[in-house]
Amino acid sequence: MKQGWSAAVVAVVAAVAVSITAWVFSPGPATVTVPRAGQSQARQYLDASACLLTGPSGVSTGTPGGQAWRAMQSASSASHVMVSYLPGTTADVPALLNTLVQRKCSVIVVTGGSSSQVTSAARANPGHRFILVTTIAAAGPAALPSNAVIVSAADAAGRINQEVTALAGAS
Repeated sequence: MKQGWSAAVVAVVAAVAVSITAWVFSPGPATVTVPRAGQSQARQYLDASACLLTGPSGVSTGTPGGQAWRAMQSASSASHVMVSYLPGTTADVPALLNTLVQRKCSVIVVTGGSSSQVTSAARANPGHRFILVTTIAAAGPAALPSNAVIVSAADAAGRINQEVTALAGAS
């Protein structure tokens, strides 16, 4: 009889040891994060876009392009309008403005171009809004078509926000 009890005790101890070992070395339960109702994992954009054409310094901190880009990103976060940018050189501006028009950018912000380049593009593309950000005095409003505006670097963030946010209402 003692052998029967001994065998039973050994079997129970072995079963407990196997169970503990399996528990210790098993992977934990999978952690799955499920979005809540109405919550998406990917950012949803409207069918509207605003684009920035910078000078050669791009969107580096402390440059007009960098300031305009931060304003555009802020407006995009609030309005869900998609924003993008292209760096360019003065010689490339006409071709790059045309590229942004072809990309269907409804608002085109320019920090790396001249007022004559922006005016020419605005006249050729009346269905798009153009904002030229400048650090120097530029031609007055009379020289610009109605779909273009020249703003100082100091006033650019407010105007960019206004134009990008307006796209959200138009979508």
